[in-house]
Amino acid sequence: MIADFFKRMLILVRREVWESPFAFKWTPLMIFGFLALMIGLALILGARVDNQMSFTLDGIRMWAETDPEQKRLMMTGGMFSIGILFHQIMFLVVIFYLAGSLYDDRKDRSILFWKSLPVSDQLTVASKLLTAMIAAPLLFLAGIALTHLLILVVASFYALAAGINPFTEVWLPANPPLIWFVMLLGSLVQSLWLLPIYAWLMFCSSWAPRLPILIAFIVPALVGLFQHFWSLLTSMSLPGMNLFVIIFERIGKGVMPSSIDWQEVMKQGNTVTYSPMADQLVSLKSILQVLITAEMWIGVAIGLLLLAGAVWFRRRATDN
Repeated sequence: MIADFFKRMLILVRREVWESPFAFKWTPLMIFGFLALMIGLALILGARVDNQMSFTLDGIRMWAETDPEQKRLMMTGGMFSIGILFHQIMFLVVIFYLAGSLYDDRKDRSILFWKSLPVSDQLTVASKLLTAMIAAPLLFLAGIALTHLLILVVASFYALAAGINPFTEVWLPANPPLIWFVMLLGSLVQSLWLLPIYAWLMFCSSWAPRLPILIAFIVPALVGLFQHFWSLLTSMSLPGMNLFVIIFERIGKGVMPSSIDWQEVMKQGNTVTYSPMADQLVSLKSILQVLITAEMWIGVAIGLLLLAGAVWFRRRATDN
């Protein structure tokens, strides 16, 4: 029974990816292509400025003499920085995908076809949510990994030209498998952290007559604006809690794969060494600590209520 459930869920998630190839497949490849083009242009420009490669090779040899912990910090920070563009665009892709996930079926009247299949509304809603929370981070991580590999391969050729060992001076400080694992874990935890926002988008998509993403934005904006005016009229002060501000704080907080707990780093002592800073970049503890906060599970509870509402509207939806 459980195996059958996971099999059906996998098929539904694959269907969602197949129906949105540009969002989930081509977008990370396009970002990779853009970054590869930028890297190629940078190499061409560098070759024109240093046509004998004397300064470049000297710089690489100086890199080999750098403190190992500093090299690890710089490589780790650089690899996480590369993923920032992927993560930001992925968030936008997921926002637009979820806003139209349940609305598009009603818009093109394909909802009648999907309702004729032996698939429950709960399973349909869950598959669309899991596509955004799991499939999207995996596919965008593949684009990040391709970019990392391209940069490391190019750096390895330059290291060989400078007469240094690319494994010990490039690949070992970078440690790509660890970086990819931390990025994936951070993205999955962040998806759970953003569950109330994702669920709100699906809730609006399940009943909105048109433009669900606009409705999803306007409703909390109006509520937040009303809170401000009411507080100013009654007490001549700003409200202590504003719904719109809370939503934006939720988006900006949580855990991102490249987050650093600088306060924890500074606790190491007055002299901050490279080692604890690099460890904070790849800290699994700082990511998993978010899972035990009350704020996380309050948000999850709100998200589950909104998802229940989305299923309720989906069950009663028609092609009108």
